[in-house]
Amino acid sequence: QQQQQQQQQPPPQAPPQRYVSAYQAPRQQQNTQNNHHQGSSSQDVRTHHGPLEEDGADATAQYATMVKFSRYRREHLGHSRQQQRSANPKRHSSPSAFGAFDHGRGMEPDEDLEKGTRVDEEGMVYEMSDDDGSCVYFCDRFRRYKFFAGKAGLALLKALVKVNERLLAENVTHFSADPTEAARERAEGYALYEEKPNLRRRDVGTWSDREYGLPGFQWMYLRLKSYQRFGETWALLERYAAAGLFPDRPKDDETEATALTVVSLGGGPGYELLAFDWFARWWWSSSKSSPTTSSKFLEEATFLEEEEEEKGKDFGGVRFASFDLQGSWKRYVDILGYDFRQWDVHAADAKEAVLGLGGDVVCMLSNILCYCSDEQTADLFLGLFESGRVKAIVVNERGAVQAIVGMLERRGVVVVHLLDQAAAGRDDRQLVFLPPGSPQQHSGAYPGVPLPDDFHSVLPNQPYEEKKKTKVVGQPQQHS
Repeated sequence: QQQQQQQQQPPPQAPPQRYVSAYQAPRQQQNTQNNHHQGSSSQDVRTHHGPLEEDGADATAQYATMVKFSRYRREHLGHSRQQQRSANPKRHSSPSAFGAFDHGRGMEPDEDLEKGTRVDEEGMVYEMSDDDGSCVYFCDRFRRYKFFAGKAGLALLKALVKVNERLLAENVTHFSADPTEAARERAEGYALYEEKPNLRRRDVGTWSDREYGLPGFQWMYLRLKSYQRFGETWALLERYAAAGLFPDRPKDDETEATALTVVSLGGGPGYELLAFDWFARWWWSSSKSSPTTSSKFLEEATFLEEEEEEKGKDFGGVRFASFDLQGSWKRYVDILGYDFRQWDVHAADAKEAVLGLGGDVVCMLSNILCYCSDEQTADLFLGLFESGRVKAIVVNERGAVQAIVGMLERRGVVVVHLLDQAAAGRDDRQLVFLPPGSPQQHSGAYPGVPLPDDFHSVLPNQPYEEKKKTKVVGQPQQHS
């Protein structure tokens, strides 16, 4: 009987596999060298750079420690980020292709901008003491690349910081209760975010679905990608609206069948939806008074202060939904007040899922095409347009050349390039896909494309375009 019970017991589960950071080799190498070296430099990496993950450091201190170690590894050990090999050799990053100018080595975690006051704990956003109410913000860990904005941009970013505080508070609840184990989970997330092993394995995409679902990775993604995805999406929507393509505000008596649905494909935690939500309120409320030159509405906008239960689904007849393969993003989308659907771009029912929410549909893409630039996805997009319900697919990507553009054009889909194409060559980072039969870009149907030099953007220089023109377009702009 005992033998039967033993046979019925399930085998013990193996501990979860944890990504081993490339930090370990240089760290162990440095410790070994220091242990055999005499003099003041005999301190090891732990004492030189503060608490490491095995010491159970709190999250803020640990993040600062890992940023410092990344810099030390690059500058003193000669260990730059390992070579990444992409399946698409033309997928250049925006800084290398179109900007940015050399901004130096960046800032240390405890360093601050002169005349600047931190808006967030880590110094990603600064309110400057200048009389014009300007701000400076960053989208990178080392805080190398400065972005400038005026009062309206500062109002948006302050609101984004508050939203992110709620998302990060939710993220904390998904770590191990053991402080040391939680610190190791954060360290794993940091290493995955920086080293992108999925690219080195030549797998599809920057990170795998499993990696996206780790709390440590989400801890990094929320605190950094929030600024990039929100800022680039806001600028994308400015260009989309300037082209005369932004949808009209639904009427108060619209039914669910005729209302507007905004679906972010591969939308993750929902930053594109948040940007569309806030941009639509601004654009629809101030378009009669030239919103591109007025920031008063955003500076005084009460909706930027709303709590999550007041936000989202029923705003002005607009429904928002994030579709993503990684189901754990739902916890953050729920906080924003939007819908979430677990969705696979390559699934047989992918089209039906997008069309199942009702109303006219605008789809948004943000850095998803590295996972699905294939004929099957091109067929999906064409099928969405052929339904008559999808009015536009609005695209924000990182690479200068997107392979899916040619696939769509061969199917008759109209592609509008929103960024300047003359100053530095082809630039596919911000696009609009329109149904077959729409006016072609060369017809002059979109006079606001590209944006004129005197356009007053709320968040200038998103994405990087510094090398396209002689002037630095990211300098602070005056907002009346």
